[in-house]
Order: sequence, then structure tokens, then C-alpha cells
Amino acid sequence: MDNKVITKIIKSQKLSKYKKNPIIYKYKKVSNYTKLTPLTYTVLLKNTKIVTNINKKKESHINLKRGDYVLCGIKNEKYGLPLEKILEIYDLGNIVSKPVIRKGFKLTKKNTSKSSNKSKIKIVPDWGGEQTLQVGDHILLTLDGKKHYGIEKKAFKKSYKKL
Repeated sequence: MDNKVITKIIKSQKLSKYKKNPIIYKYKKVSNYTKLTPLTYTVLLKNTKIVTNINKKKESHINLKRGDYVLCGIKNEKYGLPLEKILEIYDLGNIVSKPVIRKGFKLTKKNTSKSSNKSKIKIVPDWGGEQTLQVGDHILLTLDGKKHYGIEKKAFKKSYKKL
């Protein structure tokens, strides 16, 4: 590695200032980061070695973890960055929920055998951990219908409508 040489040059040079032009990347769900197209990005779902090629030559590589990002630059070069670096140098925008249709039901005294609206109902939601609900809240199934999670009654009224 030539890091010592570069460090010596940095100490001996008068450094110029450069401002990066903002670039907008759009999220793209891909099974393999190599399928990204220019100005798109994805979030890794598993640990992955990212190889960056530019002009058909290997420029770099990095081993990244689940939750880290891979971006595709203007020259179709794919490069990975750890989440911490993404948060440091990029503005993350809005996330918009998809208009999906889910099956579910409202928790009632009758279907829960609870005598009070304040009684606690504990479940393990789709994402793990523990969720505490009560009569009046809703249970929704995941899209595959195999798991479930709860939605508090006021949040449900603001987020869902019955079809």
C-alpha cells in the first residue's frame, strides 16, 4: 500500500477545495448488485463482496454487511459503502409505503376472551421481538399470509381503510 506516500504528499501540499455536485440516486430492488443501472442504489440483504470496475478495470473491492449500500455511478460503476458512511455523506430521502392490500382483523373482547379494553395482548410480530396490543387494535398478515403483526387502533385508522 502507498498510504504512507500519500500521507507525506498531503502534509507537503497546499490542498484545494472541491464541492461535490448533488447527484440523485433512485432505489432499485435487485437480487445481485451487478444488475444496478446508473444512478440507482440498493441495500444489501446479506454480507457481500463488492467489486468496483471502471472502464472494464478493477478499481477496488470491499466486503460489506447486511444493511450497507451499493450505488451505481454515472459511468455504470458499482461501489459499496457502509451504512455509517452513507449517513455521513448522503441525504436519505422519504420512504414511501407501497399501496399493498393485506388481510387482517380487529381485536375484540370476544375474539380475544379479554374482559377489558385495557387488557394487554402480547404477540411476536413478523419482525421479531415482542409487541403489546389491546382490544381495538388490529392484526394484519404479511403479504405471504404466514406471519402477522399488530397496529394500534388510532394508527390503523390513519393508515388503512377497509375494502
